[in-house]
Amino acid sequence: MAFNDPVTLLLIITPFGLMTMLLLCLSYVGLGKDNTSLHWWIAGDLLLAAYRIAATLQPGVPGGVFAWVPTMTPAAAFIAGTTLLLAAVGAHTLALYRLDEHRRAAPWLTRLWLGLPALYALGALASVRSAYALPWHSLFMVATIAIQVRVTLRLARKYRGALGLLAGQLVILLYHAWSALTLTLHPLPPLPFDRPFLPLVPALMMDVIVSFLFTLSYALALQEQLRLRILQLSITDSLTGALNRRGAVGPLQDAWARANAERHPIAIAMVDLDNFKRINDQYGHSAGDAALQTFADTVAGLKRKSDVFVRWGGEEFLLLLPRTDLGQAELFLIRLRDQLKALPLTPARPFHLEFSAGLADSHTSAATRDFEATLRAVDKALYRAKVDRNRVEVVTEVDG
Repeated sequence: MAFNDPVTLLLIITPFGLMTMLLLCLSYVGLGKDNTSLHWWIAGDLLLAAYRIAATLQPGVPGGVFAWVPTMTPAAAFIAGTTLLLAAVGAHTLALYRLDEHRRAAPWLTRLWLGLPALYALGALASVRSAYALPWHSLFMVATIAIQVRVTLRLARKYRGALGLLAGQLVILLYHAWSALTLTLHPLPPLPFDRPFLPLVPALMMDVIVSFLFTLSYALALQEQLRLRILQLSITDSLTGALNRRGAVGPLQDAWARANAERHPIAIAMVDLDNFKRINDQYGHSAGDAALQTFADTVAGLKRKSDVFVRWGGEEFLLLLPRTDLGQAELFLIRLRDQLKALPLTPARPFHLEFSAGLADSHTSAATRDFEATLRAVDKALYRAKVDRNRVEVVTEVDG
């Protein structure tokens, strides 16, 4: 075969497919076996490989030692190939949707992407002998790529690798939009399908380049996600989702310095769960973990985005509340106590949660402009509150 023979080029594509699969397998390291996004992307790449192979399964194309390979009519190969291409786009779109960790693909969305290729195939069967076979394909490509662009736009705000995907998607979208419009307004004669329907050499080369760059961009986005996940794990308490002390250093100091610079009040509370040792001894450590998680979830539901919530150690938590004075902070702790008291008992947590807290704000007479000194004073107030439990003690001159 000559190098410019489309069949030869289809065979040349195979190493590219292996390279992209290898790239994805390398991306798999450290991401875990339950990475649904990666599974969908690999499925899309396998569908792309099947789409490229479909063109070779036509009478007269496999020859020599491959003469035994079953073949399809050119019309069937066209329908199968373009359907597989749309299915690959759908699988890649689901992969991108799941790459955003805050979004989970609903079952209806998965069914939609499985149903679109089937709908396309029915229309292609009806129009394959007419002048509208190619416009029908371009129209579906526009619709599916447009949805993929919308998903990628959201990802591009978080991962730079998604910008490469977005650039390629826009090029493909414009190409197919122009093709759909042109072929609809000026239809070509019906495809005869009297000989193998093989893609042109430039189209094949573009297919190779775009597919490889898409997978490379996706792999880069995966690596960014992994880096951010590792960073998040290093600064977050895995049990409660609150910041750990290491991760809290920067946010705490920044919030305190900003409050001093802008001269707005900022409150700080050290909170300790009451009778935690008794909970562990009486109900077991799993109940203690459930207590910590319940407390953290309740705080997360009440606090603002600007508030800093830290697991300080054991059953002790720190809350920093910007633009909050002493009275507002006390109201926050009252609401927190009421919400904990209203929680229904469960087998995992057959008890109500109570807490003691030390509290100060930047305008408290005993507090200083120094964060560490204020923190020590709040800690002393907490120990006073722990004497009687289930109460809040405000920092006094004794604590300073």
